[in-house]
Amino acid sequence: MDPRVASLAAITRLNGRLFHHCLDGLSDEAAQERPGPQVNNIAFVAAHLVDSRHYMLALLGDARPNPLPAPEGGFNDIAKVTRYPTLAEVRAAWDAAGQALEARFGAATASQLAAPQGEGWPIEEHTLYGVLTFMVQHESHHVGQLGLLRKVAGLAAMAYA
Repeated sequence: MDPRVASLAAITRLNGRLFHHCLDGLSDEAAQERPGPQVNNIAFVAAHLVDSRHYMLALLGDARPNPLPAPEGGFNDIAKVTRYPTLAEVRAAWDAAGQALEARFGAATASQLAAPQGEGWPIEEHTLYGVLTFMVQHESHHVGQLGLLRKVAGLAAMAYA
């Protein structure tokens, strides 16, 4: 594994565990409840994270489709969601994407990581490595949101172990 992506792979493995801890003890119904009219629910954030992992896979050359039933454009706008996948479906899709992502990180070459990626990203390094770094940070941000939404739902804090 290219040493530059080793830390990204480690963070995605940690996020993989934390994601499951955030969903522990939640029913599908509770996950779909919005804590406020301008706040995303757990089901949406979790499905958005699965979308994001599939985006990273596509960047790394694995264009497998996201198996979750998503609105047009994916889980990027809660107003467009008419049906949520079950948490079991979300967990299975998350795990499959995580295994594939680990393999893709392991196979990424230095030249692939150095490939230019265009400007529209809020990052300094506009390479595949830079975009992947941003996407892993984005994933961590949303896992944190899941932890907070879990507390708002009346459950214990997310566990690290």
